[in-house]
Formats: sequence, structure tokens, C-alpha cells
Amino acid sequence: MPCLWHGSFIWPLVMETPDREKDRDVRKMKAIEEHARLHRLFEEDRFAFELERKRKIEAIISSAGSEEQKKSLRVLQASWDKKMRGAVSQHNRFVLAQTFFWEHFHEKWHPAIKEAAGILKGKS
Repeated sequence: MPCLWHGSFIWPLVMETPDREKDRDVRKMKAIEEHARLHRLFEEDRFAFELERKRKIEAIISSAGSEEQKKSLRVLQASWDKKMRGAVSQHNRFVLAQTFFWEHFHEKWHPAIKEAAGILKGKS
């Protein structure tokens, strides 16, 4: 079997073929159209927007691999929704989202990154 880096498999992984470029452009246009649709829905009918938002979130959660992961994602989403309910303005929601991100970074990601770096350096 050819090596991934030196054999014949690397070229399709690295090269941007016309089909992949076209597919990327199609996905980008669909995403822009969907964003515009959801924006109009948000401005015209907040209730319908909220139903659509929840439906999309549930579709993503349902696509998770295991039941344990699905349960964890539902708990996380419920926590997020509960916290965001108290933020009345758009600015407050933005500040809350930033706070949640940095809190998670400092409490979860950064320690995990440091632990992985220690393992890689042989300090475990």
C-alpha cells in the first residue's frame, strides 16, 4: 500500500479538483441562501424562527454517534438556552456567549492542551 505522504493517495487529498471547487462554491451559495432565509424569518416571525432553530439543533444532535453523546449535547443545549433566556438584548447575548467561550477555554480546553503537551513531552 502506498504511503499517504509519498504515494498516490496524497494528490487527491491536497489538490483542489474542479469538482471539489464547484461543490465548495455550491455549498457556499446554499449556506448564504439559508442564512438570508433564516434572517428574514427572524425579522418577520420570531416564533417560526425559534421553531426552525430548535428543529435544526435537534437534527444536529440526532446525528451524533452515540446515545451518550446525544444526551450530553441535549444537556449542553438546554443549559445554553436557559442562560440565554435571561439576556434580553443582542449585546447581552454576545457578552454571555463570549463569557461562556472563555470560561470553557480556561476550564476545559487549556488544561487538556497542557496535559496533551505534557504527555507528548513524556512528562505525563
